[in-house]
Amino acid sequence: MNSTTKTILSKEIIQKIMEKHFGDVQLQNFSELTEGWFNAIYIVDYSKNGESFSVVLKTGVEEGKYVLSYEKDLVRAELQVYDLLKDTIIPTAEILARDFSCDLINCDYFIMERMMGDNWGHLTDQLTQKNKDILVAELAQYTAALHQIKGPWYGYLKSNTFYQHPTWKDAFRGMIQMIIDDGKGQKLDLPYDELLEILEPYWYLLDDIKEPCLVNFDMWTKNIMLIKEEDGFYHIDAIIDLERAFYGDPYADFLSSNTVVGDVSTCQIFMDNYSKISGREFTFTNRDRVRLIMYFIYIIMMMGVEDYRKTDEQAKAEALNE
Repeated sequence: MNSTTKTILSKEIIQKIMEKHFGDVQLQNFSELTEGWFNAIYIVDYSKNGESFSVVLKTGVEEGKYVLSYEKDLVRAELQVYDLLKDTIIPTAEILARDFSCDLINCDYFIMERMMGDNWGHLTDQLTQKNKDILVAELAQYTAALHQIKGPWYGYLKSNTFYQHPTWKDAFRGMIQMIIDDGKGQKLDLPYDELLEILEPYWYLLDDIKEPCLVNFDMWTKNIMLIKEEDGFYHIDAIIDLERAFYGDPYADFLSSNTVVGDVSTCQIFMDNYSKISGREFTFTNRDRVRLIMYFIYIIMMMGVEDYRKTDEQAKAEALNE
C-alpha cells in the first residue's frame, strides 16, 4: 500500500546500507513488501565472496513527517520487543543490524533475517483442520510466553516518561486521550465525547490488572509466519511486526487471537495450551469481556485517526468507490 509514512529507498541507497553493515557486497535485487500501511519493508538479495544472501530491511518514518503520538519511535520500540523475546520460546527473526544514526537515510532502520515461509493469512485455505489445531496450540503457547514478560511500567515501550504510567488505568486512559488529541489535531469530525461516555462507567475495571505484562496487540494472521516442516504440517516460524506492543493487560491480546481462533474462551485447544505455559487455569469473566470491549473501542478510534497516511490517489480512489 502507498502511504505517507513509508520511506522509499533507491537502489543506490540500499547498496550503501548493505555495504555499511555487511562490507564489500554486491546488490543483486530488491523489492518492497507492499501489504503494510506504515513502514517500508524491503526484501534485499545480495552476494558477498560468491555467496548469496537474502535479508529484510525495515525502515522507520523520516524525521519531520507527521505520525500519531503512539507511532513515534516505533522502530526502536520494535527492537526492544525483539530483544525481550530472545530467550523465550517465541520464534522471531534474527536481527542482523540496527541503525539510528540517520547518516544514510533520515530515519531509523534495521535489517533482519528473511523468513522463507508465508503468513498465516495467505495460507489459510491450505490448512487442514488438524493443522489448524496445531497452529492454535502453538499460538496459545507463544501468547502465554509473551505475557510472562513483565515491564517496569504500564504503557508503550518508549524512553520518554510521558508514555510510562504507574497503573494500567492511568496508562490506558492516557492512550485513549492521545488518540483523541491526535484526531482533534487533524480536525477530524469523530464522536470523541460519545466514546468517552461509553468508557466512563468502566474505567474501574482496569484496576483488576496488577502486573504490566508485555502485550503484542497486533498478532493477527498477517503477522504470523508459517513454514511447512518435515512432518508435513505448517508450524509457526516467526511472529513479526512487533512495534505496537505495550505493557498492560494481557487480555488485550485476545482481540487479535479471536480473529484467528474465534472466541478464545470457548476454544479448548487455546485455553489448554495457554494454561500449559502460564501455569494457571485459563479464565474469562464478564469483567474480562468488558475490558476487551474497551480495547476494541480503542482500536476503532485508532483506525479513525489513521487516515492521514493515505495518499491523495488512495483517497480519490476510495471516494469513487463509495
